[in-house]
Amino acid sequence: MCEKIGINADSFTINGDLRILEGFLRTFAEAGFSHVEIPVHGLDCIVNGSLSPRRLSETKSMLAGFPFSYTVHSPDRLDLADATYPAIHAATLRSTIDFASEIGAKLVVYHGSLCKAGNEETERLGKIADHAARRGVTVAVENIFRQHAQEVSYRFDPRNLAAQIATINSPALGICFDFGHAFISSNEEGFPYMDAFKAVLPRLAHVHIHDNFGKPAVPGTRPIDAMFLGIGDLHLVPGDGAIPYDTLFPLFSPAYKGVYMMEIHPRFGTEYRRAIEWMKKMIVRKGNGV
Repeated sequence: MCEKIGINADSFTINGDLRILEGFLRTFAEAGFSHVEIPVHGLDCIVNGSLSPRRLSETKSMLAGFPFSYTVHSPDRLDLADATYPAIHAATLRSTIDFASEIGAKLVVYHGSLCKAGNEETERLGKIADHAARRGVTVAVENIFRQHAQEVSYRFDPRNLAAQIATINSPALGICFDFGHAFISSNEEGFPYMDAFKAVLPRLAHVHIHDNFGKPAVPGTRPIDAMFLGIGDLHLVPGDGAIPYDTLFPLFSPAYKGVYMMEIHPRFGTEYRRAIEWMKKMIVRKGNGV
């Protein structure tokens, strides 16, 4: 088993079926991963903002049967700036933190807000950080590429995300840098990729590592067509796309203490061992062996 090399359990594939999660975990163990990122929304563990005690118990029992350490991904559509159900969104993120604490995970990933950060959203995120600190959990806010043309958000430019996290300035709040999302955003928005990555380093708590070609998706494109076109968030095995990882790893790997979490689409599940070997070579090459 490889120290601190992780893989995500895909929420869309699980779709509330714990038998599918169990199958994932068996495959991950056979491949040699040490960490797994659990999508709380893929397990139906949170309903109407609250943890389901029954579902939590079933999930904890299953996870305890495997030799992994865990991180947790909050619901993709969770948004602390939501204007329609703000209390439910905030309760859901608190419940996600509670779920993480219950399964022994120390980190929760949150996609951030679809809206430009205002005082209200900043205040809500600060309160979430306080709750996370009480539970011994770090919340890592992730950069996301633009979701629609009208979106106005801090999250698709990592430099703005870094500024938002610095404003709150909580030890329980950091950044999850998604290399693939930033690669698409840098081309779509026109900002320098390396400058954006360097901006997040002081607050870097977690990473999502996968690959693509930096080409934004065309709305309505089917995944099978996106593959041959090389467009969108493909979640390829790292090294199979165009992200300049050889240049990026020296910037963070020597000082990084977190998990090297890969987000590889399940369609590439037969390539997990190759992905682990790629990661081991990248880390060892920079003098931070596993």
